[in-house]
Amino acid sequence: MLNKKQLLVLPILIILICMIFYPVLFQGKIFSTPDSLNPKAAAIILDKSHAETGEYPMWQPWIFSGMPTAESFTNTSNLYFPDYLFKMLKIPASIVHILHFLFAGLGVYVLLRYLKISQYVAIIGAAGFMLMPYLVTMEVFGHGSQAMTSAYIPWAFWAALRLFDKKRLLDTGIFALILGFQLQRAHVQIAYYTWMLLGALFVYKVILLLIDKNKRIDAAKISGLFIAALLIGLGISALVYLPSLQYSAESIRSVGQSGSAGYEYATSWSLHPNEMLTFLIPSAFGFGGQTYWGAMPFTDYPNYMGILFLAMAIIAVIKSRDTLVWFLGVTTILALLISFGSHFNPVYNLFYNFIPYFNKFRIPSMILIIVQFNVIILASLGLEEILNIESIKISKWFWWLVGLLGVLAFILLFGSGALKNAVSQGFTQPMTQDPRVVSFINNLRWTMWYKDAWMLIVLIAGFLSGVYLLAKSKITKLIFTIIIGVLAVTDLIIVDNKIVHPEDNSGRASQLVSKNAIDRYFAHDEVTSFLTNNDDNFRIYPIGRLFGESRLQAFGIESVGGYHPAKLAIYNRFLQNTNNISTLPIMRMMNIRYILSPQAINHPELKLVFTENMQTGVGRIPIWVYELNAHFERAWIVEKVESANNDEIWSKIMNDSFDPKMIAYTDSEFDNQSFALGKVISTDYNPNQIKLNVNSEGEGFLVVSEVHYPLRWQAYIDGEKVNTYETNGILRGIIVPEGEHLIEFKYDKSVFRNGLKISVAAALFSLTLIVVGLLRIRE
Repeated sequence: MLNKKQLLVLPILIILICMIFYPVLFQGKIFSTPDSLNPKAAAIILDKSHAETGEYPMWQPWIFSGMPTAESFTNTSNLYFPDYLFKMLKIPASIVHILHFLFAGLGVYVLLRYLKISQYVAIIGAAGFMLMPYLVTMEVFGHGSQAMTSAYIPWAFWAALRLFDKKRLLDTGIFALILGFQLQRAHVQIAYYTWMLLGALFVYKVILLLIDKNKRIDAAKISGLFIAALLIGLGISALVYLPSLQYSAESIRSVGQSGSAGYEYATSWSLHPNEMLTFLIPSAFGFGGQTYWGAMPFTDYPNYMGILFLAMAIIAVIKSRDTLVWFLGVTTILALLISFGSHFNPVYNLFYNFIPYFNKFRIPSMILIIVQFNVIILASLGLEEILNIESIKISKWFWWLVGLLGVLAFILLFGSGALKNAVSQGFTQPMTQDPRVVSFINNLRWTMWYKDAWMLIVLIAGFLSGVYLLAKSKITKLIFTIIIGVLAVTDLIIVDNKIVHPEDNSGRASQLVSKNAIDRYFAHDEVTSFLTNNDDNFRIYPIGRLFGESRLQAFGIESVGGYHPAKLAIYNRFLQNTNNISTLPIMRMMNIRYILSPQAINHPELKLVFTENMQTGVGRIPIWVYELNAHFERAWIVEKVESANNDEIWSKIMNDSFDPKMIAYTDSEFDNQSFALGKVISTDYNPNQIKLNVNSEGEGFLVVSEVHYPLRWQAYIDGEKVNTYETNGILRGIIVPEGEHLIEFKYDKSVFRNGLKISVAAALFSLTLIVVGLLRIRE
């Protein structure tokens, strides 16, 4: 039976969540950023296509002329098994995200209770991790998958400890299920860092067992169960990762060193060691946005984890003799050193060069989630250490801290001018040339720094006062715990509220908008209505700043532009070598019919057909829609095929005299071969299959204006599989025999189907282990 203290945890965590996310929970608002609108647009059209065709679109033709969906981690919520439960209960996606914060807090609570931490301290630790500014920022700025994947970290750690301690099938099944669901949540980098921590925990536990001769057989047993759980967890996630592992070699994230991300790309957003000051003072380097003046390209939040949590974590490392504390301390330092990336690279380079798959990730500072998790656990152990001391004595170090705090307060009171000059020396130029705005931002930077420095002093003073009163028996241990908990949690709430509800004069904009505003954003306007009022197959070319516009895909408008962090490498190469599709022949080759421009264009080959305001990610702006003269259909038969290497192809198709309907270039051996004339009689397109009826007067060469992706797209003539040639550096080409034939391109879903079968089987197997384990316990 649950006691009264255990019943406290759930309402306390729910109240804290409501305090942070009340606009989402009670005011009908959601967070809206470019990083959240893009997946929303993709989800709208993918769900619509699924409803219309009866099958999930494995190919999204609406961005970058087409690219994979699930393989590139687009709309992966549909591959997350727990999401089916949420859909059955009709829980909105925004609430599902917030429920994962509660899940994270409960995970820490369960873990701390397993570590024999008292109820109230466990609640404080649970609240601390749940309210971590990193997690809140990820939700606010459209990276919900990061926050939701992170929510599994405490549960995975708890399940691993249970497995190592109890060595049962029950715990193997629980551990595997947690690992599988975390991987399904599809933020592979967070999951990878979780596995790094769990791997280190495994090594630590095995070493402890091997030291004791009587327990060496246990080392072999937990090794077997641990590896089995990892394999089952991987199996549960197979529907996500089996296809994506093959895709990774085809995407821009594997362009570089033998399938890795290039070093400069991988180390972007490294944490500069100086920015560890944000662990103490949240605004030490600004507070994101225009106010940020650190070494990263930009950021939206400080890497703050609560000064009192950090202080109590340090106490745990100093005072505790528990080997788990030392494990957490060592892995915290290791993760911190990795986060430095290129700024201090010996440790990072070791992992980048030798640890499998590590070099596929960028943003080294993301590993700070492990630092923050460890700090919360250490802080709880540290607070418990204080409470377990029967008689606290005020030693010299206490008065040294009081003296240091007094000195800091004196400097802030009487030396603020000199301190301001010293701090201001590091300010970087804001992204504006207006001297008044520059002055405002720099003054804002100092004001935030100064206020947060005072908050540091107040919080540490409150902590030291509590310790002093406890030592003098002026307050009970329960009152001391409540005081420290309120101070520590309030500190994080203040920082979180700056992220969720930035003040008007903070230099940062609120990301909260009403759900009605999002509905209006994705409602048809005059331009999208014009573009969709046509049943022909064509693409648009949004030029200039419109190229990355993601909203258009929601309406099924196919574009040569768009945004995706892992687009096809072949398409990225095409854009780079054609100066972003800069010639009219290439535009025609890419089936571009309309050009969308934010300004008027005067060109004899472009005909103005429509002009009106269009909703974009930066608001409603005037758009000029031009029709390209002599635009091409989606497929045609060419008269001649010429062989050319990669470098030659780009120079040939970039020539203004290039006629895509007369000649095609491939890297295959055609030796300037001529082909018969022919025509495409009819076409039928859906995301997973393309059908074309073609009539050729002799052997012909069909060019299809679709991205060449032979890993999945298979070509068939009258049901017989045929070879596909990479044509003009980007398109598909096939040889067509004389006469009328049915040409089909089918998206090969076999890998995805196999992954689904493996995932279901592995999930059922883990559940079987849990059931069998429970039955054994009852026996």
